[in-house]
Amino acid sequence: EEAPKGISPVKAKKTPSPADAERRKLRPGSGGEKPPEEPPFTYQLKAVPLKFVKEMKDIVLKEAESVGSSAIFEVLISPSTAITSWMKDGSNIRESPKHKFIADGKDRKLHIIDVQLSDAGEYTCVLRLGNKEKTSTAKLVVEGIP
Repeated sequence: EEAPKGISPVKAKKTPSPADAERRKLRPGSGGEKPPEEPPFTYQLKAVPLKFVKEMKDIVLKEAESVGSSAIFEVLISPSTAITSWMKDGSNIRESPKHKFIADGKDRKLHIIDVQLSDAGEYTCVLRLGNKEKTSTAKLVVEGIP
């Protein structure tokens, strides 16, 4: 009586394997050479694409009116779970009394307080989600008085 008992679990294990083989055959067959590329692609479809719904716009200020006033760069991002950071001329901006970061859902703002001539430059919003990254860049132009 021992032997049949010993055999039957083996049989039970073996039964699904032809079906597995069929499933394995079907997958590569349906996409030809595709399977290695498929997972990231199907993942991308499920994931919300990382994007700027509204890009940054250049801000032009005349020095006379601008000194002491503030400038606000604004972007709309998707999805709202993405992380934004801000840069000026390629270096990271830390939040300070001078630079305020405002994040409200998909709305992200960089508020530059008390604009001086030295604040002119290229500002970039960096959007990160997982291993993806997008950037939006605009200029703050402070026009000196001739």
